[in-house]
Amino acid sequence: MTQGIGSERWIYMIGGVAAIVGSVMGMVGNLIHPSTPLNDSQGVAQTIAESDAWSPIHLTILFGIMLMLGGLVALYHSIRGGIASVLARFGLWAAAVGIAIGVIVVILDGVAAKQLADEWATAPPEERSIALRDVLANETINFALASSFNIVFAGATFLLLGLAVALSGTYPGWLGWIAVGAGILSVGAGLIQAFTGEPTIASRILTIIGPTVITLWLLVIGILLTGKARRIDLIERVDGSDSSRWPGHGVVQGSDTSAI
Repeated sequence: MTQGIGSERWIYMIGGVAAIVGSVMGMVGNLIHPSTPLNDSQGVAQTIAESDAWSPIHLTILFGIMLMLGGLVALYHSIRGGIASVLARFGLWAAAVGIAIGVIVVILDGVAAKQLADEWATAPPEERSIALRDVLANETINFALASSFNIVFAGATFLLLGLAVALSGTYPGWLGWIAVGAGILSVGAGLIQAFTGEPTIASRILTIIGPTVITLWLLVIGILLTGKARRIDLIERVDGSDSSRWPGHGVVQGSDTSAI
């Protein structure tokens, strides 16, 4: 029993720290991400080519969303029993699929786009139109996958996990409904981008609001998870102290850490 509780503590601690660090990295990366102009293909290529930090910013976001998955794994483990547990499981599966899409999106936007834009910037005048079409082709694929990322990861994942949190009884219900609302906004952003084939003012606004709320939400979840880990550690210390003084009468057997 003690070994199981210790394993649970480490899941919450590692997952909580991953959620906190991943959220901060994702937030910082999105805040400093250069804004590209709408309906201006040459302006997009020029913005990317002139940004020396373009690839490092995207790599920061990449590592951030990968760490977020660790936080979501810990969140799933903290929700037990009933429909909440089922929703959390489906949410975790959606997260795994969504992050796989996200990795591809970030690599296309952060690495491939930068290389193509640099080639466009250094191309001879007679070859610039061809190089620009390469940039636009990459952007088209990126937009298509980004819409899927918004729908699956930022949308479905947090819709399901938000419902799980709201119905779990382990966390405050209002915290779960915040994630549900942010997930709905993210699905809307993804659908708009999917139908238009490119970012619009509406999709950009929704993409700013939804992911920002989700990132802050996961930051709070990370803090709560690390708090759960510390409380389990305290129980283990108290139980160990009692067991050393009263052999055979440790309270570990009666501890219910799932309610912490």
